[in-house]
Amino acid sequence: MVNIIENIKKVVKEVGGEVYIVGGYIRDKLLNTKEASKDLDIIYNGDIKLFLDKLTLDGFHIITLKDEQQIYRAILNDITVDIALIKGESIEEDLGTRDFTINAIALKLIDNKIIDPFNGRRHLNAKLIHPVNENSISDDSVRILRAYRLAIKYGMHFSKECEKQIIDNKHNIMKFPKERIFNEFMQIIKCDKFGRAFEELDTLGVLKNLLPYIDELKTVGRCKYHIEDAFTHMNLVYKNSKALLNRELFIEGLDLNIFNNNIGEFLISEYFSFAAFCHDIGKFVCHRDKDGRVSFIGHDKEGAKIMMDICNKLGFPKDAKKFICSLIEAHMYPLGLCKNNVKNYKKSFYKFFLRYNKYVEYILALSFCDMHATKMLYDPNNEEKIFKSFLERLYKEYNEFKDAINSDWIDGRLVIELTGAEGEEIKTVLNDVYKKIYYKELNNKEDVLKYLNKIKL
Repeated sequence: MVNIIENIKKVVKEVGGEVYIVGGYIRDKLLNTKEASKDLDIIYNGDIKLFLDKLTLDGFHIITLKDEQQIYRAILNDITVDIALIKGESIEEDLGTRDFTINAIALKLIDNKIIDPFNGRRHLNAKLIHPVNENSISDDSVRILRAYRLAIKYGMHFSKECEKQIIDNKHNIMKFPKERIFNEFMQIIKCDKFGRAFEELDTLGVLKNLLPYIDELKTVGRCKYHIEDAFTHMNLVYKNSKALLNRELFIEGLDLNIFNNNIGEFLISEYFSFAAFCHDIGKFVCHRDKDGRVSFIGHDKEGAKIMMDICNKLGFPKDAKKFICSLIEAHMYPLGLCKNNVKNYKKSFYKFFLRYNKYVEYILALSFCDMHATKMLYDPNNEEKIFKSFLERLYKEYNEFKDAINSDWIDGRLVIELTGAEGEEIKTVLNDVYKKIYYKELNNKEDVLKYLNKIKL
């Protein structure tokens, strides 16, 4: 980053004008955080076309983000520099359009001078999030989510004015573009290391403007399995998801590297934690109380339907919606397998694995977080130990399932050659062979060849 800044300094000296570094880079430097920034936000006052042309000659790749507002992006060596033409007549006027005082601090690059017209440094030292002006949040209510992200990431708190503006404008969040809401919401989960996000979002009533049934879920949930209400339980499962990802909880067979893949801009781990919180969102709709016997039958399937609607409204990517809804739909499946204690367990396991294949490892992880949240409060019969052992067995079985369906003993060409199968028949034969390999009924390629020769179509 230092080299990038020096490069920009050199360009300014050549073409003239004024450059100010603003935003997160300055804030993080003043906070002395250890996190290395790969992004830089700058304000330019001068001939921006000349400035951009010179950056291009120096190797930057320039992208136009918003042509009318003259906002651009320059990329070099994996460093992203967002460049905007100054708003108004001065840097002070430009900073006055920003969200919070801690983000309204600028560094004039050539003079190395801090410009802080709204006491942002004082608020940083006091760990205070305060709006730049009385319209900061009403002008853009998505800034409420940014305020929570800053509070959670840096351990800050809101000023009274900030709280007032949040309360007055929380009902307007969903009126803004869903792409922005999605990004700010997921950024909260991303930076939330200790599982505080949903509790914090609930304190001023923001959460119920994003997700349905929040207040209602606080009134149901207690039953013979739970001593806590559903909302409290959902928060505990979310905390457990963070603990699992932070290696504070452990289950044998789970490779945490599976959470490091991306869906769009965010990691699977972040979508997993969101699913962990929302796993019981269907409980209010499915709550039944018959003569004191409380049940929530079907809350998993109903929850998946509710979450599909939520994900659509919040602008989640297609693959993320499928991931979240599959986990919520299936989060009770492993417990059902454990309690049924079937004799032909491989048949039941195969059905589960085949149905949820690429989501299985995540479903098992969510089931573990769910059970731990329940039994950490009350577990007189040591049921958590039994279920954890069962989940660890499922991880082993799932690895055997993957070996079976990825076996090099068989392929479509071989099926056609030996059986004469066509179209859908090929898939049917393949699945039948995979199943028999998993069941240990076919133990080598010779067994597979013999079996195929017997079932010529």
